[in-house]
Amino acid sequence: MRTIPRILVAVIAVMLIAPTAAAADQGKGSGDGHPAVVPAVNVGGNTGGALVGDWYAQNLALPAKKSPFGGTDNLCLNLGRHGRVLSPAGGLEVNKTIEMSCTVEVGRPVLMVMTSADCSSAEPPDYFGGTAAEQRACAVNFVKTTLVITSITVSVDGSRPVDIHSPRFFAVSPQRHTVFDADPVFGATPGPATFVAAGWIAEIRGMHRGHHVVVAKATIKGYDLIPFIVHFNVVGGGPGE
Repeated sequence: MRTIPRILVAVIAVMLIAPTAAAADQGKGSGDGHPAVVPAVNVGGNTGGALVGDWYAQNLALPAKKSPFGGTDNLCLNLGRHGRVLSPAGGLEVNKTIEMSCTVEVGRPVLMVMTSADCSSAEPPDYFGGTAAEQRACAVNFVKTTLVITSITVSVDGSRPVDIHSPRFFAVSPQRHTVFDADPVFGATPGPATFVAAGWIAEIRGMHRGHHVVVAKATIKGYDLIPFIVHFNVVGGGPGE
């Protein structure tokens, strides 16, 4: 999930539900045998910054009607070197839980991209940046300051939530290239463009063969947003793997 900036402003009032519960853990995982939620430092040989850049490069290039950024489509993306890393991208549907499924092989790295933003040379203000430095400052400022985030929690298979709203889970991409479609997302100018993306991301480790459920939720000013739920169907491997 990512909180989509252009849509968020319009729908935040209807997405707010109950005040958040007690603060979640900030550790690596539950400690009770569940898969772990860890910082995306080295995911299949890729840095977190490189992966969030890949995530945005693919999504920004899609036509609005086929993009999670357009509000409805759910995609299981292949990121990083040789597409080895799997990452869900859920479309935002107003006032509805965001829920999707991905099939993944045992041992394949899995990345969750949470609240994040990009700024590019093709998007209108307040998401325009002409240089790498401008794009970086714009994206980082949006997710760190403008949104006023209280927490971003990720839980696997009912384990105690991990709050990834901390510097260990924050990633910024290098300047990347993409090509906005003729039906572009975010009202961008179609054609080649550069961008920088930033946000909170996490790797999910240790999912064995079978069904696993990841529940992620962002809170703003103490109020929970509608959760993002991903069902992972983990296949392959031997018994107990």
